[in-house]
Parts: sequence; structure tokens; C-alpha cells
Amino acid sequence: MSQSLTIERVVAGGWGLSRSGSIVTFVRGGLPGEVVTVIPNERHSDYEFATLHEVRVASPHRIQAPCSVYEDCGSCQFQHVRYEAQLQYKQGVLEEAFSRIGRIEQAIFNDPVPSPLPYEYRRRVRFRVFQHHGTFHLGFVRERSHNPVKGVGCLLVSKPMGKVIENIEGQLARLRRLPAFLSHVEIRSSDAFGTHLILCTVPRASQNQARELLALFEGIPAVVGCVLTSSSTTASQKRHLRRVVRGEPHLFERFQDMVIRVSDRSFMQANWTVYSLIFQTLADWMNVRDRQTCVLELYAGVGCVGLGLARNGALVTEVEENPYAVADAKQSASQNHIGRYRTRAAKVEDFLETVADDEYDVIVMDPPRTGLSRRCVESLERIRTPHVFYLSCDASSLARDLNRLCATRYHVRRVQAFDMFPQTAHIETLVELVRA
Repeated sequence: MSQSLTIERVVAGGWGLSRSGSIVTFVRGGLPGEVVTVIPNERHSDYEFATLHEVRVASPHRIQAPCSVYEDCGSCQFQHVRYEAQLQYKQGVLEEAFSRIGRIEQAIFNDPVPSPLPYEYRRRVRFRVFQHHGTFHLGFVRERSHNPVKGVGCLLVSKPMGKVIENIEGQLARLRRLPAFLSHVEIRSSDAFGTHLILCTVPRASQNQARELLALFEGIPAVVGCVLTSSSTTASQKRHLRRVVRGEPHLFERFQDMVIRVSDRSFMQANWTVYSLIFQTLADWMNVRDRQTCVLELYAGVGCVGLGLARNGALVTEVEENPYAVADAKQSASQNHIGRYRTRAAKVEDFLETVADDEYDVIVMDPPRTGLSRRCVESLERIRTPHVFYLSCDASSLARDLNRLCATRYHVRRVQAFDMFPQTAHIETLVELVRA
């Protein structure tokens, strides 16, 4: 049975929130100030999720979503919102997390930095492979389900990447049977060099199956390599392969004035343009003048930020658990002739326990979505680094961690949001903390 609601605000995940008595309703697609009718589809004791049925009073920020599968696909949440309003809603979610979760009231929030490209910005995308009417396709899944939605023609990917995706889809669609079960395909693209990498994930595959599967993608223009990886942890090494490489297993991309190598087993940024803007802001805030400034970069990935800071004159130590990302960082440091830069392949918590008090002037960290462990926070309290710069992709875990750090004599000086993923509810945030 449908019901009429008024949307109060947008909350984490891009949901429109409405209250009726003691029940909170989350409505996908609802915007602040709108009067809508909804159909509840998932009820809990004091909250529910509902499907938008009709917009009776529309927000002035509502527009027609350009994607033909937007209503079904779970990858975007804001295509029906004017881009300027998307930034406002995301900033509101961020400020609410700081207040409600972080208990931080005095932070200075700068206006969000928009993405120069609201569409066609993605340089990395991962598809699920599914079968429809007997043929194979690339797709995403419907929100809060496992049901597939066709992904070819996605408006978030660059045009060159889109052509590669169409080629892969064409190769798959002409087959009734694959050499091995193919669960996912990821495509990575380099703007700087116009090259692409195809990453295939299978539960398991023999050598012949892997060879046949990778052969499907031979001849696709500008694809420099294709990598097949088994996701199985129990497959026999004798009968099944863990990883097969055809061509190059990495791409090169420009970051600032450097050439960065990113291999298939390293994390690759999806929006390099915004990532570069983040670095520029960080470098401006740090303003490295003293060549003796010691910087510790935690969760460094392939080292883009640390390499850039070292080029600016800092003495940088990078810590990263992924050995393949560390190898990429070393290669990039050598290729770009960057000294004053050292790498450590270690778990962040373990490395921090070896750090002496006051050993570093600045810490830069970009942890995973889950944020910092308590062990990490305890070490940061002990070593008393004067300046900390925290880059986060999740407002809730960021606010929680800031609450913990502020309890250890740090305070938040300023906050800058960046729209790394337009049309989605995600926001990237850079925070400067100083020690009292």
C-alpha cells in the first residue's frame, strides 16, 4: 500500500529521509522538500526502505536522468539531481557526520571541489558477467539485490574506455559457452597514453581454459595487456592457475609531472583529475619549504602523493601493505629520478609500533573505507606528530576516527571535500589535524 511522505533531507548513501511518528523511511530518489508517494518494501522495527512511486511536489533541483537504466542500476544515486545540488547534498552529509558521529562542531568546511567532468570521468570500472537469453553480457547489479543490469553504455566511463567495453561485450555476446566461468571483468584506462588493461576474474581455470578465455580479447585496439586471476583459495596449484598474464600487466599514467606505474594487483584511482586536485590542495596546505621536513605516508598505495611531496622537497617514507603497490612505487621513483623517498612493505599498525616519538613532522594517510584501527590511533597518540592529513572516502568512518584522534589532543583545522565520484553518493574528504 502506498503512502505519502515529505522528504526532510538527504543522508548517507544518497537516500531521502522522511519521518512519520517513530518510523524513519529511506527513499531512493527523494529530495529535500519533495512530497512523494512511496511503497515500503523492507520494514524493520523503527525504520524502513521504500520505493519512490510518484513525485507530487518536485524539488527545483530535480532533472531527468540521462541514463536509460538509471532507475534499475545501483551504481549511481544522483543522476536525477542538478550537479551543483549534488555537491550541496554531499557536503550536508559530511557536516552531519562530523556533528553526529564525530562530535566536532568547530571545523572549518571549505566549499566542495567539483569534478571537472561530471560524466565520462571513470578510468577504472568493474563489471559482473551474466547470461541473458543464452548470451553473455557485462553489467552491474540492482541496488540491494543480486539482479543484473546491463552496463554497456555507462555514462560515467570515458569514451575510449567505452569502445573497449563494447568490444568485450561483442566478443562475449556471440558465445553460448565460455571456456571457463568468468565472474567479473575490470577495465582500466590511461588518459595520458591512451592504453587499456583488461582484468578477468574466474573461480578457477586450467591452463588451456585460461589461454582460450584470454584469446577472446586479442586484437582489441589499444589494449596492452590482459590478466586472468583465480578467486579460489582452494584450487589445486597443479590443476588450476592462480594468475595468467598476456601482454603487459600494468598501465602508466601521468600524475602532476610524473609518470606513475600501476600494476594489475595494485589499486588504481578512478578519477585521476580529481586525485590530482587533492594533491595540489594537500601540497598547498603543507607548503614544504624546509628540505629536512620528514613525511610519513600511510596506506600509500602506488605512492602518488608521497612521490609528489618528495619532488617538492620533503623527505618521505611510504608504508604500504600491498607488495605489488610498493614495487610500483619504487619503479615510479626510479623512472622519475626522485630521491629522498623510501618505501616500506608493512602493515601500518606494525610499522607505527617501530616509530620513535617525534620522528616525523607530518603524517599523510589514506586508509581503506573502514578507516583506522584502534591500534593505529593509539600509536598516533604516542608518536605525537604535529601535523596529520587524513584523506577519506567514507564520511562515517572518517568522523569516528576524528572523534578518537581529537580525544588525543589533536584538533581539526580545516576540511575540504572533493567530488571524486559525480552522480553517486560518494565523497572524498581531506582533513588537516594539528596537535595542541
